[in-house]
Amino acid sequence: MQLKYLAIAGIIICGTAMHSIASVESEAVTARTKAMSEISDNMRVLGLMLKGQVNFDLVSAKSAIQNIQKLADQTPRLFEIEAVDPHAEAKPEIWSNYEDFVNKALNLKTAAIDAGGSLVDEDGLRDVVLSLGKTCKSCHSVYRN
Repeated sequence: MQLKYLAIAGIIICGTAMHSIASVESEAVTARTKAMSEISDNMRVLGLMLKGQVNFDLVSAKSAIQNIQKLADQTPRLFEIEAVDPHAEAKPEIWSNYEDFVNKALNLKTAAIDAGGSLVDEDGLRDVVLSLGKTCKSCHSVYRN
């Protein structure tokens, strides 16, 4: 039962609340919001498999992990410009502690690389989701509203 709640929490933490992108005026914020939403979507794929709501599919799981890896790699570049928007969830602390923020993004990339290499069957999915979720939480707890 605890695993179910931990998986749900990981998905929520890694996810970005869906605000209307059309209401965001900054292109930089729009690009960031889109990337964070895509990470959330890929975590959701893994979470649904973990919870048994969709059948485990190794190819789909690895694809979701690869997408997270790619998006994590892009994250530092997406946040280089200190653009703020009332609809955005990024805290100003990102830019006052940008090096730490970048390290956390790269930690997600590393966790995704490790997860993609270690996932060989459904038995490993729990550890993958927990690892990625923990890495997402480490950043969101500091840098996300």
